[in-house]
Amino acid sequence: MATRKSSRKVSPGLLPHGIGPVDIPDYVVAELRYDSGLVLTPSSGIAAPSAAAEAPARKLNELLAGFELDRVVSHFGLADKVLARRAQAVTSTRAKVDAPFAQGGVVQILPRQGKDAKALVARLRKSGAVWSAYVAPRPVPAAAAPEAAEGASAASRNFEPSQGYLCSAPNGIGALTAWATPGASGRGVTICDIEGNWNTSHEDLPAGIALLGGTPINDLGWRNHGTAVLGELVARRGPTGCVGIVPDAKAATHSAVVNGVFNTAAAINGAAARLKAGDVILIELQATGPNGKFVAMQYWDDVFSAIVAATERGITVVEAAGNGNENFDLPVFTGSGLQRHSGAIVVGAGIPPTHYFDHFNAYGDIGVPRSRIWFSNHGKIVDVQAWGYHVTTLGYGDAQGGPSEDRWYTHRFSGTSSASPIVTGAVAALQGVARQRHGQPLTPAQVRKLLMRWSTPQVAGPGVPVTQRIGGLPNLAVAVGKV
Repeated sequence: MATRKSSRKVSPGLLPHGIGPVDIPDYVVAELRYDSGLVLTPSSGIAAPSAAAEAPARKLNELLAGFELDRVVSHFGLADKVLARRAQAVTSTRAKVDAPFAQGGVVQILPRQGKDAKALVARLRKSGAVWSAYVAPRPVPAAAAPEAAEGASAASRNFEPSQGYLCSAPNGIGALTAWATPGASGRGVTICDIEGNWNTSHEDLPAGIALLGGTPINDLGWRNHGTAVLGELVARRGPTGCVGIVPDAKAATHSAVVNGVFNTAAAINGAAARLKAGDVILIELQATGPNGKFVAMQYWDDVFSAIVAATERGITVVEAAGNGNENFDLPVFTGSGLQRHSGAIVVGAGIPPTHYFDHFNAYGDIGVPRSRIWFSNHGKIVDVQAWGYHVTTLGYGDAQGGPSEDRWYTHRFSGTSSASPIVTGAVAALQGVARQRHGQPLTPAQVRKLLMRWSTPQVAGPGVPVTQRIGGLPNLAVAVGKV
């Protein structure tokens, strides 16, 4: 998918190869001020449940009437009864302010002309009835990868020896050792990957990977990306192909395209509604932030809110930090989700022990293993790191190609997108051990603490001091013994 061009001449970061343009419209996310007394109702749109709110409601509806709109609906797709409950409670001093209540005030406004979205935001921000308004982000995968299938097409062979991230610290996360611990292969844990598309018919993936919601994007680049992520997590054991970090976990997917628009927040809500405490959501997306660079999705308030709600349900959320070479501790991000903990485990990309970069047919040393790879975002909210390059998994076809996508493999999956599934696999392993050992899962905060505490520390490299925080590389072999 083509990213939106910024008015500033700034590279957004490491660009995903092979992502084609997608005809998905722009729209506006607006949050109604609670103290305005306005509500979104199932039948009449933005309305005033009390006489005091009638004037603000009239003004806001007049503002909206100045644009040709396709729809004004609940951004989170909340049921009519939930919106009705908020409408009734907004005038009460004893209202229960839970996640559905708060999200009931977030409105999705779809202009008939995409070019009207920015003008609509400008008008809404001047309205006293609106807390915030912004054009919804257009996410892309947080990865770069080979541009074309080019590998040998002989019979599938064993790629497990190339999966160094499975090996012991300090080079890998110690998954091979951890598997000796009952539950560490992920049994009883479901992982839902949120992005654009997947080839679930790949020969090395288990059957029955369910699409929990959303509409997959019909694009090879998105499909390769999702397939590579699933391969790191749940590729089947066997004499050929790869092996996932948690091959006994159950995988599921949810597209970030919901009701015809990119809506990562609704995808998180939709996935969380189908999962249970101890399961895992992986956000494999990034979008262009205020500096014209890729940032983590929790920068946007709606996504932050959805992550908070998911973690409160006991679901661990793992999120790619993004590939914008951006410092999340800059003043421009003050008060945003990039300087507040949502409860997600935010993952940066480190340099792997195979620290030679051949992505563009150049072969050179890229730095010190476990130091920040140059494109990875960094900051205080970035909790842990994993390999940001040379990840062997499914898809793309540079390691093994041929006419069928079902037999493609890669040695070059990269970015915070290759790092995040490694951490997600570690999360699922810990939860599998917790269920086996204690009969119940860990809380998301407990999982995060274990991964950060028992990790191989980040190191400095040329131009990338440890103050550019991406955290340590989890040591699963040790962490499973601390559950």
